[in-house]
Amino acid sequence: MIVGEEASVGCGIHVEGKLAWCEGFSWRTRVFRDRIEAGAVLAEALAEARVEGDIVYAIAAGGVPVGYAVAERMELNLDTIVVKKITFPWTTEAGFGAVALEGIHYYNKTIALASGLEEEWVRGRIREIADYVVQRTLRLRGSTEYSVEGKRVIVVDDGIAMGYTMLVALKYLKHKGAARLIAAAPTAHVEGARLAASIADMVVVANMRKGPYFAVADAYREWRDISDEEALEYLRRRSPALQAFNTPSPNES
Repeated sequence: MIVGEEASVGCGIHVEGKLAWCEGFSWRTRVFRDRIEAGAVLAEALAEARVEGDIVYAIAAGGVPVGYAVAERMELNLDTIVVKKITFPWTTEAGFGAVALEGIHYYNKTIALASGLEEEWVRGRIREIADYVVQRTLRLRGSTEYSVEGKRVIVVDDGIAMGYTMLVALKYLKHKGAARLIAAAPTAHVEGARLAASIADMVVVANMRKGPYFAVADAYREWRDISDEEALEYLRRRSPALQAFNTPSPNES
């Protein structure tokens, strides 16, 4: 694994309650070359925070290269979890909640109400997204079964903005019986990290930021979408269960 110059800078872990972040990387932008380098720095942060785990679950698809780098450094198996944002009807980008398997979800009711979205519409959208999550999960890992009962699980994404996606991933894995949940991301807004901390036992971030404007991509010098096919290639490298899994159907965005 190639690690750039930034990854050689000491993390300098700072712990505040359930939150931990790297003082050496926080409060600025463009600190990582790409997701692999970001994952290497995040693994260092987890080590400095003395986090131990039994398995890494990366949120598809952008979190998978990061999760791969973390799992490689920590010598753990890697798996994936699919979570999809609940977006506003007038955009495919901005969201006010998220949905995982079994319809497990979270949405900001205050924002939904202020945006003029009726609860019936939101509930219907949650059902639609839940169906999508099942299909994409089958395409990426061939099964919707998760065996995490009693395990220490590290949940990785490429960033935490509002925190909805990470929160729902944590809710689902807690529902499945995980004994300890660590949320980990190379970059996060402090408020999104705090939301994740409402469920996680600890939230570890390399590049913590704050302020009225936040974009996950701003922590990276190279940023692009990750296809499901590319995500599956990373998963196969550190997941014995997926090494023989066939290539999925064409990626759906």
